[in-house]
Amino acid sequence: MVAGRSISLRDAIATLEGYPERTPPRYDLPGPGDPYLLTPAEVIRTRVVRSRIGGREVDWFVEQAKDAPWVAPGSDLRDADPGTRGGLYDAMTSLYRHFMDARPRGVSHAKVSKVLHVKRPALFPILDQHVFTAYRAEARTQGARYPELGFRSITWAAVRADLLAATSSGALVRLREMVAAHAEEKVRRLSAVTDLRLLDMLTW
Repeated sequence: MVAGRSISLRDAIATLEGYPERTPPRYDLPGPGDPYLLTPAEVIRTRVVRSRIGGREVDWFVEQAKDAPWVAPGSDLRDADPGTRGGLYDAMTSLYRHFMDARPRGVSHAKVSKVLHVKRPALFPILDQHVFTAYRAEARTQGARYPELGFRSITWAAVRADLLAATSSGALVRLREMVAAHAEEKVRRLSAVTDLRLLDMLTW
């Protein structure tokens, strides 16, 4: 299940085959780099996924990141239970708000999430308008499930629910096996991206 849609493994592979070939090598595959340092090049590479981050915004992200409350490298969204206070979900919220609360005009949820996904690719979903729209119904369901968080919609939790379901069902393991054995190199190299990023690619 991805954003309320059931996708067969065959259709999932077809979606990955059609994913823009230049994007993973330029955005995903360079990796997160120094886990506690955000560089201008890392911010700039988000332009590949249409962040439209300008020069002044690059400088702002780099400066703002210097005292960011970074969560542990390798943190995984599956471990970020919205119902557990003081846990990973709260920590990722604090990191996200560090940027969102101080953002200059023009810096959106999409820009912040695309930058944070570079640094913590297994934890932060890419929250552009397409993902918000795709997960609208599921996000509202999660908002009702966790009213104590004070949000009508919780997209992170909705994405996490799909990620957990695809993990427990074995669908992600099978998909990765098919990716690794694929005839096309552009698909095989997707073995290097996180489960979260694979799920993101399947929303398109």
